[in-house]
Amino acid sequence: MLKTLMAGVVGAAIAAVLILATQGGSEEEVVQEVAQTAPAAGGGGGGNSMASRNTQEAWDTDPNAQRWVAEAYAIAGDDPDLIFDAGIFCQPSRGVSNQDRALMGTAPEYLPASMPQLEAFPYGERSATVGVHRLFDNFYWIGNNYIGIWVVTSDEGYIVYDAMNNMADARDIIVPAMEEAGLDPTMIRYLVFGHYHGDHTGGGPYLQRLSGAQAVMHWADWELYLRQYNDPERVARMDDPEPMTRDIDATDGMELSVGDVTATLYQMTGHTPGSLGMIVPVKYQGTEHPILLITAGNAFDNVNAFIGGYEHIWDIGIARGVESVMQTHPNTNMNLLARTAYVHNNYPPAVNPLLYGAERTERYINIVRACSRAYMEVVDMF
Repeated sequence: MLKTLMAGVVGAAIAAVLILATQGGSEEEVVQEVAQTAPAAGGGGGGNSMASRNTQEAWDTDPNAQRWVAEAYAIAGDDPDLIFDAGIFCQPSRGVSNQDRALMGTAPEYLPASMPQLEAFPYGERSATVGVHRLFDNFYWIGNNYIGIWVVTSDEGYIVYDAMNNMADARDIIVPAMEEAGLDPTMIRYLVFGHYHGDHTGGGPYLQRLSGAQAVMHWADWELYLRQYNDPERVARMDDPEPMTRDIDATDGMELSVGDVTATLYQMTGHTPGSLGMIVPVKYQGTEHPILLITAGNAFDNVNAFIGGYEHIWDIGIARGVESVMQTHPNTNMNLLARTAYVHNNYPPAVNPLLYGAERTERYINIVRACSRAYMEVVDMF
């Protein structure tokens, strides 16, 4: 009964929000919309677009898709968090749209029915500054309703993952929030970028100049990032016309160490050619917990990207016993703003809802995998 209720609530929520007008988008938003409408590479369907096949009716009636949806809910069992997660990912938008993010966690009916009981986090404008949320002893999220950064700290410096939209975000949101949390922005040693899109890299040049940090990105995304600066019209729209210095080309399995923290980078090709995730050991009340940071919730547009990117990093995460899956965009993966606000406001809470534990996180990943397979059946991606 609980599974049916939650699936219905989430499905109805998404259906309702999809009728709302879409706000003007960043580059990443445009890319995500294109990814949901482009022809599937190597797919069947006689040239029909993925969007024309990806309807709620198709999800409800395609027997192969329904088999995978049933698999997702079977994995979830009676766990209210995992039932909620299946409802997010097992639907046409795959939980990655801007409309999804603007809804999840924003009202009691759009929250998991789990403990600790969470308060809704009103979304409002996506540019509304949230500031800093401390999630673990050495791990912080900083940002606005739409996008943010991760800060991993050690006594010898920090690793920062992503840099928000532009110089203004870096100067007016990231730096003040770090200082509010007692963190020195000049101690950033590495700037790691999940992918090259402007809403992830825009504040990078400012933070690099401020701290002298080494910038890290996959070579393919470095090429795409730097190519943008050859377009005078695009540069004219930037508030910081100088690109970052290309310091390090990330490779699969590359380790970055600062003090007592060692983060490991892994390729997750799919959202962009050089998309990267990162496994980092965070500390909570003195105990270490490996967590997986990904760069896109479930946004792949061909089967090669799914197998070689998403499944690649998911399988590594399972093998390494990760206990959480998050990304810098809130309200898609485990890092609902309702959860991060709860943890920050009650730090340290007796129960940290961002730590699913290794066994539940494996189930979470396999729920996302099953929902992905359902999507691939609906759009005929093979």
